Amino acid sequence: MTLRLDSYASVAEVTAFTRHLLDGQSAFNSTTRPTVTELEKFIDRASGVLNVAMEARGLDTPITNTTAKLLCDDWVVAQAAMYTEMTQRGTGFSDAEGSRTSYFRGLHERANEFAKTNSLGFIRLGVAQSTKMAAGLSFTGETAQADRTDQDDSSLEQPLFGRKQFDQPGEDE
Repeated sequence: MTLRLDSYASVAEVTAFTRHLLDGQSAFNSTTRPTVTELEKFIDRASGVLNVAMEARGLDTPITNTTAKLLCDDWVVAQAAMYTEMTQRGTGFSDAEGSRTSYFRGLHERANEFAKTNSLGFIRLGVAQSTKMAAGLSFTGETAQADRTDQDDSSLEQPLFGRKQFDQPGEDE
């Protein structure tokens, strides 16, 4: 198996942090725990979660800008190394500090936080955006729904309620 084309990092980069798990082998292979195929899957999974989080922020993935990609590589290496460590014996699963369940539970939140924290920097580096951050926002400049020229245009989303619809007749505005 090989890494997906939209994945970040590499087996060698993860190996640099998990070499102590090779048990005498020179690299991850079919006899190590985890196997090289499993390690590649860890990288693909972490990359996939990160790509979804980046797309949610409007960025085109995979990230190809060399500076931004280094940051993505670093994040995926950390996540894949964590998965790799989890293949070893542990103290079990509980809600206690250092629990292995938090590794699983937090992956999506960590990816979303990473994307949120770095998206503006990525945009300023020139990472392409499929959706601009202001998508969906529009300013009509009209003070009331009745004044809008598009109020009967069924191809546009219209406000669900009109302003001041619950005011009592005769009240001052």
